[in-house]
Amino acid sequence: MVESIIKNKREKYHDYFQFGWIASPDLVNSIAMMILPLPSLIVINTTTNHHHIPEDETEKLTPHVIELFLEQIRNESAPRYGGNSWLIRIYRSWFELKTTLSAMWMGNPILTMVLFGLPAGFLSLICYGICCPDILDADDDEEDHPGANHMKKD
Repeated sequence: MVESIIKNKREKYHDYFQFGWIASPDLVNSIAMMILPLPSLIVINTTTNHHHIPEDETEKLTPHVIELFLEQIRNESAPRYGGNSWLIRIYRSWFELKTTLSAMWMGNPILTMVLFGLPAGFLSLICYGICCPDILDADDDEEDHPGANHMKKD
């Protein structure tokens, strides 16, 4: 369907768009910062890192709807997502962390629990040792010198 638009409207869109196909959805999901259904249509502006996603579902896209979508992008009336600001970079890092951890959990949950649980257990023991000193030792020091606090009567 997209291939027919590329071939039939080459003179109209060749100066503005480059069409491509990606087999791995991980790169596209990272750019879109969301899990996109397969197959999906996404238009990426490589200079500003903005992307455009059609509002219609992928199954309902027709050549006419795709052509209208490309015209909206060309006229800059289509909604833009993403970018390269510091807030977007932080969100993109959060999305990458979330998807990586969920993939680890789906692949091997026991190894993931050991990988994060063991260091967390040691860290909690260290924090407990630092923040909660042994109170019983303080009582023993006071009992060693029972007469230190009392004055002898003459």
